[in-house]
Order: sequence, then structure tokens, then C-alpha cells
Amino acid sequence: MKGNNVIMPGRRDAGTPGRRAWIPPIVIAALLALALLLSVPPAGAQTTVDYDTDDDRLIEIDTPAKLNAIRHDLGGAGTATHAVYTAAFPTPSSSQCPTSCQGYELTADLNLAADYPTWTPIGTYTATFDGQGHSISGLTVSASGGAGLFSVLGASGVIRNTAVLNAAVTTTGGVVGAGALVGHILSGGQVDASYGLGGTITVDTNSSYGGGLVGFNQGTIRASYSTAAVVSSSARDGVWAGGLIGYNGAGTVIASYAAGRVTNSGTNTATGGFVGVSDGSGSTATDSYCDTQATGQANCVASQFNSSNITVTGYNTSDLQTPTGYAGTIYANWNLNLDGDANTNDDPWDFGTASQYPALKFDTDGSGTATAYEFGVQGRPNPNPPPMPRPTRPRSEPSPPPYYPAHDHPEIYTNHRHEMATSCAVRT
Repeated sequence: MKGNNVIMPGRRDAGTPGRRAWIPPIVIAALLALALLLSVPPAGAQTTVDYDTDDDRLIEIDTPAKLNAIRHDLGGAGTATHAVYTAAFPTPSSSQCPTSCQGYELTADLNLAADYPTWTPIGTYTATFDGQGHSISGLTVSASGGAGLFSVLGASGVIRNTAVLNAAVTTTGGVVGAGALVGHILSGGQVDASYGLGGTITVDTNSSYGGGLVGFNQGTIRASYSTAAVVSSSARDGVWAGGLIGYNGAGTVIASYAAGRVTNSGTNTATGGFVGVSDGSGSTATDSYCDTQATGQANCVASQFNSSNITVTGYNTSDLQTPTGYAGTIYANWNLNLDGDANTNDDPWDFGTASQYPALKFDTDGSGTATAYEFGVQGRPNPNPPPMPRPTRPRSEPSPPPYYPAHDHPEIYTNHRHEMATSCAVRT
């Protein structure tokens, strides 16, 4: 009507103060489509990835391919351009490590067997490799030079908190150091809180050194052990085998032990329960032991020369398994400060029961409590097992309702022609 403003439903009069203008639906749809188009990165654009999510300057490894890729970044900077590396770590964030990256760490247990049935050792590694209490299994190596997961650990290299399970390492020629973890540790290199469990290390070439964990040690090994079998089967000169180390060349060993079988079928070999040969006055072994029963060797150190005079005490199995703590036992000095902080007692060991060897601990689940159960497979039960599911009773089928002929079949009772049927129904 004249003088009245008629507003259609869903519409605002742009000329009326305080009222919003009406926007056609087709315009809204076009704006939404444009916004969606702008939010999609252009073709070829890639999103960067942060491979150091906890900002500890260690790039994270959760697949065998990533472990294999670090052979192209032996300094641990995370900036390698090799195709194998970039395939494993595509588009890394330029700021993924605070300041600069300094190595790698495991974030999962790895089995190499399917992807790398024969492993080429990594070396010479000069950065930090932290296993974070995870294990590597399926390792098979046949190599000359340094043979193991790592070929050579360099002067500034550190391997810690790493387990290698059931490795099969064999020397094939040349001057060789063979071990489950490292073939050769150079002076300054360091292995902490790591172990080799099961498997076999075989040395059968001239001038080869085989140890359960490390072949040739010129660096430092602390709080570590091996139960791998070591086999020396050559009649050639210079073949040395030991339960933990094949050749200790002015290297240092602290609070470690060996309990794997060491055998020698050759004639020109030196075979010891802990170390085959110790060379040089700089060689030291502190609070370290071999199991003379398990290794089958009466002597923990087979041979020493060039002023080496180390002592590794041999014990039988029950002597090594009976102590269940640090205090007042052969393990009194095993509570080491491995991380170098103000807390001088890191408590790296779990001594288990009187029928178990010491095992290493780690807090892989971040609960604040380290356990041996969390660090690979060491025969320790879960101290906090998940609750058992409550049993459920099988649901019984409901009983059928009662049968009342007169109610269920009224047609019979209302039809006189079915008196006989009625009679039968009642009897039924």
C-alpha cells in the first residue's frame, strides 16, 4: 500500500537505516568457491615436514628406509641431497631442529629383513644415534671392512640406548672388525647403554676381529652387554674373537659384560670370553665381567701385548645373576652418570631376579619410569600389564511365548465344521 515499505521474505531494504542489504545466493556461492580455490596450494606445491617434533636436534626414524638413508648424512645435519635420502625424508622443514640438527633417533622398533635382507653397514658415522630404547632386528651383514649395523663410529660419534636382536654378521675379507652394533669404534667414539641379544658373529678371514657387540674398539663402551655367539673358524693368522669385543686397541670399557658362546675351530686365533686381544697401555676395563660358563672360555681376556694389562673378571652364571641390586655387590659401581647431567646416578640397570642377568632400562612410553620391559626383548615381564578383559556371559535366547490354541487359532473354535481339528488342537 502507498506509504508502506513492503519487505519480501528473506530480503532487506538497502535504503532502510539499520537493515542489512540482501545478498543473492548465487553471489554467496561464488564467494565460497573462490575461497576454496584460494585455500588449495597450486600444482607442484609441497608442504614441509618437521622430522624433529620434540626439538631435541635429533631427526626421527620410524622406518627401515629412513635408517638406510642416514648413510648419506653421516654428520647428522639433515641436509643431504642424495636421492635415497630425499625419498626417505621428503621436503624437510628448514627449521625442524632448533639451531642445527646433530643426529638421529629411533621412534619405533625396526625389522630390516623384508626391505634389506642383506644390510650394507653405515659408516663412518660422526653424529649422535639414539635408539631411545628401541630395537633393530632382521640384521644380516656380509662385509669386508667394518661389519655391523654401523661400519665405523667416528671420533665424535655416539651410539646410545640401542638394541640389536639376533644379528647375523659375517666377515668376507680384508682387515675386518665385526660386531652386531659396530665394526670399528675410532678413538673418541662412544657407545652407551646398548646391547646385542642373540644372533651370531662369524670371523674367518685374515686379520679379523669379532665381538658380540663391537669388533674393534679404540673408543669407549659403557653400560653395555652382549649375549651373541661369536665364532672364529679360520686357521689364518690374526683372527681374534671375544664375547663383547674382538680387539681392544687402547679402548675403554666400563660396567659391561658378555654372556654369549665364543668358539674357536682354528689354530692361529685368540679367543676370550670378553675380549680376544687387548693392545696398548691405554686399554682399560673397569667393573666388567664375562660368564665363563656361558661363553665357554676360562679366560675373559685371551691375549695382551704392548703394555696392555687389563683385568676382566670371570664369573659363573649364578654369580652374575644372583645380585639383585647395586649396593654391596659386584655391580656396586654400575650406577653410572651416562647423560652427564647433575644427577650422577642414572640407574640404567634392572637386575631382575636371582636367575636373570642384568638388563638395561629405558622409559620409551614417557611415563617417567624406566623399565627393562620397555627396552627391547630382555626377558623382563611388563610391570604394569593391561587389565584382563572381563568375561562376558553368552546371551541366552528368550523363551518362546506359551501356546494357547483358543487364542492363537480363533478360526478353529468359531467354525463348527472344524470340531475334529479343534479337538486335536486342544490335545496338542
